[in-house]
Amino acid sequence: MNKYNFFLSLWVMLSISPLTFASEKNIELKRGCIKNYPLVRDETDPELLNIYRQLCDRKNNNNSELKHDLSIQAAQRFQVLGKNLKALQWVEELHRQNIHSRELTDVAFLAGIAISESNLQYMRNNEMRYLNAESTYPAAKKLSDHIQISLPEPDTSSTKAVTTNTIRLKPRIKSSILSNRTAGKTSSLSRPQSVNLQSRVVKTAARTTTATTKPQINNSITSGSSPFASFNKN
Repeated sequence: MNKYNFFLSLWVMLSISPLTFASEKNIELKRGCIKNYPLVRDETDPELLNIYRQLCDRKNNNNSELKHDLSIQAAQRFQVLGKNLKALQWVEELHRQNIHSRELTDVAFLAGIAISESNLQYMRNNEMRYLNAESTYPAAKKLSDHIQISLPEPDTSSTKAVTTNTIRLKPRIKSSILSNRTAGKTSSLSRPQSVNLQSRVVKTAARTTTATTKPQINNSITSGSSPFASFNKN
């Protein structure tokens, strides 16, 4: 009995899940919604259709802030899907309503860049030609110059960490260098002293040896006596 209930519940879940999944994916908009927003015609993206469904919902008619936010989301979604012309049309429509935001500026910039790149690739690969020196190249050069001016600042967090580490290591390096220099000075000073001591010892030893090797005078000769006295006695 327990096995029967388990398989029955499993079969019910499996039969219901495709229906719910299909209902979530297949979003159908009303004709009036498509008539009011013709850009959504023939579109099948579930996220985009969900945005338009909220736009066409009567509950949101009085919420102008929400509808503006949903319109910006629609423009962003068109740009992500590669429908850049529709994205620009949404941006232009919102600008007519005096709605401006950073998100719309980014959408317009990205859509314009995508359109320019696509046409440039078509020009080079299909038409086999270069930019025109009188019209298309100056416009592309001007855009490139503005992009260079607007480049983001480089991230210097890693370089800061490296510089701080080098600053911390510098006193250690200096102390080691100073210790090596002082050691070299003491060794250089101690060497001549040892050499001088050795030379002094050698000199004193030489003096003592010369002093001991002097000839001794005969004690038999006394002071004041003649050296020929012994011969006179004979």
